[in-house]
Amino acid sequence: MSEQTLSKRSQQNLPAGASFEKLIQVLGNSYGDNNLEGIVSLGVAENGLMHEELAAYFNKLEFKSSFLTYGDGPFGSRALRSALSSFFNDYFNPVQKVLPEQLLVAGGVTSVIDLVTVGVADEGDGILIGRPLYTSFKNDVRARAGARMVPVSAQGKDPMSEEMVAQYEKELQKQERQGIKIRAIILSSPHNPLGKCYSIDALKAYMRFCQRYRLHLISDEVYAMSIYKTPSNASAVPFTSVLAIDTTNLIDANLVHILYGMSKDFSSNGLRGGILLSQHNPPLLSSLKSIAIFSWPASTTENYWTALLTDRPFLDSYFAENRRRLAAGYARLTSFFTAHGIGWVEGSNAGFFLWADFRGLLGADIGVVGDDDGAGVEEKGGEQMVEAVAVNEKPAQGQVYKTSRRAKERDEWFFGKLMAAKVYVATGDAFFAEEHGWYRVSFSVPEPILKVGLERLGRVLEEVKEDGGAR
Repeated sequence: MSEQTLSKRSQQNLPAGASFEKLIQVLGNSYGDNNLEGIVSLGVAENGLMHEELAAYFNKLEFKSSFLTYGDGPFGSRALRSALSSFFNDYFNPVQKVLPEQLLVAGGVTSVIDLVTVGVADEGDGILIGRPLYTSFKNDVRARAGARMVPVSAQGKDPMSEEMVAQYEKELQKQERQGIKIRAIILSSPHNPLGKCYSIDALKAYMRFCQRYRLHLISDEVYAMSIYKTPSNASAVPFTSVLAIDTTNLIDANLVHILYGMSKDFSSNGLRGGILLSQHNPPLLSSLKSIAIFSWPASTTENYWTALLTDRPFLDSYFAENRRRLAAGYARLTSFFTAHGIGWVEGSNAGFFLWADFRGLLGADIGVVGDDDGAGVEEKGGEQMVEAVAVNEKPAQGQVYKTSRRAKERDEWFFGKLMAAKVYVATGDAFFAEEHGWYRVSFSVPEPILKVGLERLGRVLEEVKEDGGAR
């Protein structure tokens, strides 16, 4: 009965609030030296590989009384915006120089997504995002701004390819026939959860698509500096920022916006620093400044981030060591998967995770792609039969796994075994995967913790194999 006293907006957000309980259960009982029976998290996109170095660096900084003030206001200090503009100019290879006035700073990228959604979409409008997709996008665009996240199914196409643009167009036309106005697309670039980078040709194809339909192109580049190389992924597509592409004859520049933050590349999820960079849309930035007070960044965060950005010797050594440790974590996890017969998306070279294929272990059947046009899962998810081409090399190109309600039950059964073994990985359902049996597994935890997590995961895999697969 108490729900009836809430606004319609709050009632709509109740399920989203409940969905955080699983994560809270993990975070509140994390494995560590003082909790050896805790849960090892290999399912959260948090980089713990450089925490000690950053903590030591921040501990050397003087905490000034000015950190306790409002600073320069609610959308980023002059010093931080100046440091960020220099950072983008030096590391992102922009076609046009980035200026401090083109930046808006907020308390994390989640806040920035909320802000930019308010800026480009009205309540009920749609934002296209390709599947699989970062789990929080749905809540980020809907909870306050009231926009709709519209997942775009790959249906056999490579999610990172130019071909995928046709799927976006198909979904846009479908939504607009149903009366939903599409206002923007969000590209996760580098991609979460695939851990891959878009080619320049693919980025240009998305720009042409957005120009054709007058859509905003929002590029989420939070993993831009978390690119690593190993002998097995040396030929992977390198990262290119949309800043580095000349938009002439591709898209009106005022439709292009970049998201960036402190959480991923700077291993500082807890400090909550995010930015919107819009080089050619002053009215958007001006309008968002009027509501930036709701996502005001902490002065401590601003000053710590400014210190990092302006200390180039430390920053360069930090990025180099971070890449080395990410590469080592990738190699450790891929070796584990190979030993246990688990596939993963080939060509990953970015972020903290792999998109891993447990379908064979869970007993899914292999079929052939059909002509079905309704395989996509709607925003609330679906129970119908789903078909999609595998995105790694197992099975061969052109083959698919078909999954059904029973496959969903197998997925839930497997996840239950993982949690019972005190190891958490993120399920494909959370990322709007087109098939059950996919999981995002993170490797960006310190080696001793990764070792324990993989030992626990390995025991579960052996138990499932001995049982003859999921029941």
